[in-house]
Amino acid sequence: MKLSASVPLLLGLAAADDGSTPRDNPFYEFGAELGGQAGANLQKVFAYGIRNSFGLAVDPWTGELWESENCDDGFEEINRIEPGHNGGWIQVMGPLARVDEFKAIETTPEFLGLQQLRWPPDNIADSPVEARSRMVNLPGSHYGEPQFSWKFALPTAAVGFLETRSLGREYLGDLFVGAATPATSGGHIFRFDLTKNRQRLAWSDPVLADLVADNAAKHSVVESELLLFGTGFGVSTDIQTGPGGGLFVVSTTSGSVYEIHRTLPDND
Repeated sequence: MKLSASVPLLLGLAAADDGSTPRDNPFYEFGAELGGQAGANLQKVFAYGIRNSFGLAVDPWTGELWESENCDDGFEEINRIEPGHNGGWIQVMGPLARVDEFKAIETTPEFLGLQQLRWPPDNIADSPVEARSRMVNLPGSHYGEPQFSWKFALPTAAVGFLETRSLGREYLGDLFVGAATPATSGGHIFRFDLTKNRQRLAWSDPVLADLVADNAAKHSVVESELLLFGTGFGVSTDIQTGPGGGLFVVSTTSGSVYEIHRTLPDND
């Protein structure tokens, strides 16, 4: 297999505690067979086909990795990353079945650019079959559809799990996703329920059954209003459960760390 510098290979150069390459990485054996510097680099890769991963968090109940992918214009993603995950970038963002919409957005004069001047958006495939056939398929890899997408960029940022009942029983274990916009543009925090086995996001709103919020413009929360948990946080770079159990949000816009806590009624 020929590999070139244009192959999108990174979300994770996964390393052991001592900095060495874990032998259970998904492409460890293939990298050893390939040899050389390219093979050594492949041995470190955990997942690839990732675009602008602004948020990473490990589910404390399953140990699995979740991440958000930030785009400039069209189809941002939330993903659960398994070993050998191929996210499809640079061929597609969002569901593969909607690659034509991804191309339409990125080739519109208003948005033209892809942030990749060496790979203009006119190169995006015209069909799901064509896009899938173009992807680099390393031995042991698998293409992974996003868990959720926004049609137009918010854009997404930090992700984190609430590990306590500090906000109430109904929030325990939920996934929180921040935005990379100034507070004046929203600075949103979204909240997602997970299924019982914590493998997928759970939906109570039928409009999200297609796993896409079909907002009509950048920064719009249309079709994800019921997911909106808070606003005005600006660019959130980290979301964590604190030592005392509260939910903390780091905002680079204000240079602040916010603690979100529950306010009980006087008679509660």
